[in-house]
Amino acid sequence: MRTRRPDTDLFGLIRDASVAALVDADVSMADVDLVVLSQGPDALYGIGHPEQELVDVLAARGKRVVRVQTGGATGTSAVQMAWWAIAAGESQCALVVGADKMGDSQQSAQHVLNLIWDPAYEARLPLNTISMSALQAQRYLHRHSIGLRRGEEAWAQVASRLRNNGALNSLAQLRKPVTPDEVLSSPLLFAPIRRDMACPQTSGGAAVVMVSAECAATMARPVAWIDGFAARSNTYFLGDKMGAAGDNDHGSFLELSRAAADAYAQAGITDPARQIDVAEPYIPFATMEPIAVEALGFSEPGQGIADAEKGRFDRGGEIPVCPSGGVLCAAPISVSALVRFAEGALQVRGRAGDHQVDGCRTAVVTGAGGSIQFAGVAVLRGEDS
Repeated sequence: MRTRRPDTDLFGLIRDASVAALVDADVSMADVDLVVLSQGPDALYGIGHPEQELVDVLAARGKRVVRVQTGGATGTSAVQMAWWAIAAGESQCALVVGADKMGDSQQSAQHVLNLIWDPAYEARLPLNTISMSALQAQRYLHRHSIGLRRGEEAWAQVASRLRNNGALNSLAQLRKPVTPDEVLSSPLLFAPIRRDMACPQTSGGAAVVMVSAECAATMARPVAWIDGFAARSNTYFLGDKMGAAGDNDHGSFLELSRAAADAYAQAGITDPARQIDVAEPYIPFATMEPIAVEALGFSEPGQGIADAEKGRFDRGGEIPVCPSGGVLCAAPISVSALVRFAEGALQVRGRAGDHQVDGCRTAVVTGAGGSIQFAGVAVLRGEDS
């Protein structure tokens, strides 16, 4: 994955990702009966209705093709659609695939994301994905009476850890380690988020092959089982989550915590901090990690920073978080959440290469999209778990 890919187009990325997934699963397009396209807003890559050309690019004439889009959560939403189809007996072998190719649109990705807010209600603030996340970080510190300096130092540690993890991942875009001091010295984007606390602009593709239990039983390759999968939504309006009654506060991840609770219940997870071996949450900004680990049940409310300081989320810690480097090291928006799913599957299959976590049998993966509005959570299990 790189910032720009002048050597190929969007469909070249989709094709390459599809071939890699099909080869890894030892199946062909002849076996695939459903293609789910995980594809974000057209404006990001400058192609209207990419699902139309996809049919011929993937030799999918006559097959069912559907496109899914829920912002940053698109990848998990697309996987969930394929999962539903297989669970309903409507598909035996599905290919979930997508890509993003930044720079091909006449407008930059950031410009596009600057225009996603309601014009009458919030556009004049002005909000964008960076400022939205910065406000979330500020709100989190306020809710839990954590000083700004401590927060900044903790987020710098998070960014450094994730970048160090990404250095071990051959598919990550950012593979150069950074120190916490370097993070704190990087330019300020929107207080308190600095450049090295933020994800890059990425061109890249991803794909996964999903099959029924009957098909899985005939496969020679190790498989990852989905033990639980849930998604929840929240309000579009940030103002309705600022100081709101109850738990629906912009400084938390209410939709993520609810989706996680449902997925855990399906999977029989009663103590996620002890029963999950690896987590691949959707963390495009280092400031989001404490909030995400709390929503996933790894930390008590307000304790995500303290637990990170203790090393609980390090590669050798109790619950390694984003051993791949996560979205902070590669962020092709349409498939960032799909990559989380693929990374979790690789971990429980023991095929994650240099960033494999020893003994990983159970993983949780997430996607998040919209104005911190949509969340998807899946619990994955290896064959011998």
